Amino acid sequence: MTILSIRDLKVDYATQDGTVEAVDGVSLDVAEGQQLGLIGESGCGKTTLLKAIVQVLPRNGRVVSGKITFKGMDLLQLPPAEMRQLRWREIATIPQASMDSLNPVQRVGSQLMKLLRVRGGYDKRAARRRAVDLFDLVGLDTDRLMHYPHEFSGGMKQRAVIAMALALEPSLLIADEPVTALDVIVQHQILEVLRELEQELNLTFMLITHDISVVAQVCDSVAVMYAGRIVEQAAAEPFFHAPAHPYSLGLQQAFPNLARPRAELVSIEGYPPDLREPPSGCRFAERCPFVQDACHDTDPRLELVGAERLAACLRSSEMESLRAQADDPALWQQVEVAQEPIQPHPPTPLPIAMESGATEAASSLDGESEISLARQTAGETSNGPGGGVGDTLLEMRDVSKQFKIGGGLGGLLRGDKEQTVYAVNNISFSLRRGESLGLAGESGCGKSTTGKLLVKLLDASDGEILFDGADLAHLDREDLLDFRSRSQLMFQNPFEALNPRFTLYRSLTEPLIIHGWKDDDERLQRVVETLDRVNLRPAEVFLDKYPHQLSGGQLQRVVLARALVLHPEFLVADEPVSMLDVSVRAGILNTTRRLARELGLATVYISHDLSLLQYTCDRIAIMYLGEIVEMGPSREVINNPQHPYTQALIAAVPVPDPTIENPPLRIQEGVPRPTERFIGCPFAQRCPDVMEACLNIRPPAITDEDRHMAQCHLYGEHRDSPKLKRSPDATLAS
Repeated sequence: MTILSIRDLKVDYATQDGTVEAVDGVSLDVAEGQQLGLIGESGCGKTTLLKAIVQVLPRNGRVVSGKITFKGMDLLQLPPAEMRQLRWREIATIPQASMDSLNPVQRVGSQLMKLLRVRGGYDKRAARRRAVDLFDLVGLDTDRLMHYPHEFSGGMKQRAVIAMALALEPSLLIADEPVTALDVIVQHQILEVLRELEQELNLTFMLITHDISVVAQVCDSVAVMYAGRIVEQAAAEPFFHAPAHPYSLGLQQAFPNLARPRAELVSIEGYPPDLREPPSGCRFAERCPFVQDACHDTDPRLELVGAERLAACLRSSEMESLRAQADDPALWQQVEVAQEPIQPHPPTPLPIAMESGATEAASSLDGESEISLARQTAGETSNGPGGGVGDTLLEMRDVSKQFKIGGGLGGLLRGDKEQTVYAVNNISFSLRRGESLGLAGESGCGKSTTGKLLVKLLDASDGEILFDGADLAHLDREDLLDFRSRSQLMFQNPFEALNPRFTLYRSLTEPLIIHGWKDDDERLQRVVETLDRVNLRPAEVFLDKYPHQLSGGQLQRVVLARALVLHPEFLVADEPVSMLDVSVRAGILNTTRRLARELGLATVYISHDLSLLQYTCDRIAIMYLGEIVEMGPSREVINNPQHPYTQALIAAVPVPDPTIENPPLRIQEGVPRPTERFIGCPFAQRCPDVMEACLNIRPPAITDEDRHMAQCHLYGEHRDSPKLKRSPDATLAS
């Protein structure tokens, strides 16, 4: 039975620049007990569709035409009071920013019980009993009812929000990106909760996301949105095995697959059309590798192209042969995307704010030559980037970092004692020129702290960090300035990494000015060259733009360009694509990997997503509570994980294939607080294979002949011929 029916829905937004047709003629049915995944890039209209269903559009949004029927009621004709009664009771939502959906000054249980009493009519005692039942249902400890949100982990907050959405037993649950900002293990556990709820409650569920692997794991049907329209709708299995629209093909091939890795990810070039003036033909034509002349003139309609499958493509009958062609990433790179006209004048040059010891002669050169000359001017005697490619550039030796928290006057008044956070503990590794290393692990494991130590945004508490043979702790002012030009950090959030008051030209020239580039023309030339390198073309179009005028993918490319504008030798990328759409993410990863190869960059990628690290990195290091517990060649770590924690991380990565179901995790949720040191293995509290020795003896770091290291008492038991040897610095601690 159909529970929700949408017919020819049109929603637009009134803006200063014109009317945006955000949803244009969408028709969609959701049956009782169905789990529908709605996927597409940011700005395609997914969230607008959700807001139209529950009637919470912003003031500048309006439903132009169409019909939304829920259980026989036309939601667009309901008075506001009746619509309020439907929310929570009949249609509940899990909002996109669920981490911020709880009131920070009220206990979580109090918020849940207030909902039950105000919206559900429960008395105080019944609300308490129902809250306990809901916490049990979503796998939360009922003792947590009286805790505040800040005392919950990210996964626990997400479970609490799901409990609130289910409180009044709604007929339809709509989740908007419910697991986007979560660690892979927490994400896996939330998906397990949703799967169990689907089975226990026969839940009717709409999942809105750009992560197709999540849809593959929890949904039985899929709808794809592009530029305000549904372009494909099908059952999950046929959709993932044989997509019927070129856009669906691109999305699937842009997504890294841990089970079936690709040598090259597909990057869907270009951006969706401007919905203030939608094109008269196919909206995907400008980005489609199979475009024909008719596609620019004829607007394809959603039509039946197979058993219970709909697609909006003029070439849907040829999809079998087109799918075979689409496997070649080069096919997608040949698409010529229309660009904006070039601005007639370059931006006004900036005045020089700072000067270093570099000479004007250095700024007149290009590429590595000018960097080499600048270093010779500064008295540098190292080989530089041209010498000894493949030799060691960076080395960490038993590096630790601790922070002090609590204490002070505030702590004295609260009765809190000062505590030590052991963020990084005795980690060691080296990185060769041109090599890429991935740091993986849950939030709080020390990945980002390690990245900051590597670029000297933090100083180590113990140990040594050597860059090109020099200890970072003992750099003088001149050497530190030189180090800043040779190492760069690519920040996690592109929306906060750039000054919103600066044009892109000004943001990109600042590093050049700081390092002594005095000539305006030379600075402009370097900025244009760098923007062109990161595929922002024509570069002149972007010089006068401000950050808010760019999409997320364009912003991330600008952040990459700023990191590369000085031609560094070493780059730390901290979750560089975690906030981007899948198609944009593939483009950034491809660009970063290509530039690292062309420039000989040594790179450290920080991520909790092993499928991304497998694609981008030569080696992977797994971190847990500030320690590296496993490290080795990427394929070896992924295909033959030896540490139980690595095995759990790999098992938790969702695969974009509904026929491959993630195994249940055998470890508990939540990394312990890093405020104490463990005598034995730090993972012992969560390990499913823990032995008595694990609690009392620190496991040795053992490396095999393939440079695969694991710090576990069980290492080697799963190999046929281990041929193990002790690492020279391996020690037993009791």
